[in-house]
Amino acid sequence: MNEDTFFLIVNPKAGFNKGLKHWDAIKKSLEKIGIKYIHTFSEYAGHSIDLARNAVVAGFRKIIAVGGDGTANEVINGIFSQDVVDTRQVQFGIIPVGTGNDWIKSHQIPNNYKKSILLLNAGKTTPHDIGKIHYHTAEGEKKTRYFLNVAGLAYDAFVTNASEKNKRAAKNRFYYLYLIFSCVTKFSPDVCRIKFNNHDMEHAFYNITVGICQYNGGGTKLVPHAIHDDGKFALTLFKDIKPIEVITKSPRFFNGSIVDHPQAFTSQTDHIQIVADKETPAYVEADGEVLGQTPIEFDMLKQSIQVFVP
Repeated sequence: MNEDTFFLIVNPKAGFNKGLKHWDAIKKSLEKIGIKYIHTFSEYAGHSIDLARNAVVAGFRKIIAVGGDGTANEVINGIFSQDVVDTRQVQFGIIPVGTGNDWIKSHQIPNNYKKSILLLNAGKTTPHDIGKIHYHTAEGEKKTRYFLNVAGLAYDAFVTNASEKNKRAAKNRFYYLYLIFSCVTKFSPDVCRIKFNNHDMEHAFYNITVGICQYNGGGTKLVPHAIHDDGKFALTLFKDIKPIEVITKSPRFFNGSIVDHPQAFTSQTDHIQIVADKETPAYVEADGEVLGQTPIEFDMLKQSIQVFVP
């Protein structure tokens, strides 16, 4: 009975409280076109994981995040942390009310709740890859997290960590750009070892980006070769890029041409291992959340969920 009903998980704090401010209008739009749904509000960080998991267990197969990239990530983690149904039988969608909304850019999903609701009603879906990250806490405990967009290490994780100190301001794209530039003088890359395909590379990488889709960080495009359903991570490594170039070449970070930099290396792979010295571990973020540290492994779950697209 629940399979044809949309289950909406609303983050009221998304996008400077847009989730709450626009909920009445979103509700009216849903009812106007006759979408059958029920909804619930998340109440704290991580709550959407539990809500999504419980929804799938209860028989819902159309799970919708009403929020931004962070809400989408939590909902995906809820879907993939249950074991009652194959995730390929689940359809995931988003009504974007976040600020960055990076994931929707790769799919050209409208950044407009009325248009995105029409998209859900149309019912068109496509298979989508999901990444699985194994990482460790500072105490050595091994943990797992899933992601649907982009993960990063080195400078990327450093900037994301800085943004978590002021999460409200960091949702503003211009503030995020400020962080990218201001962190240049504070970041010092540490040596780590990365293994993928037939490569075994050890270097003090300035940045490491692992993408399923193309955009993160308020619209930066460091993995323009990412394809959401090809079963491969798009990998971009920056070796010795100069800090000043982070500022002078900033437009190239947004149009994808930065991967043509002489110090950039790109590849595609379905498995990645990263290790570093215990005294100077490498940290990883996924979909805008800092998770933990090395040793880290990425596994690809090819076409493991259906997503609503235009």
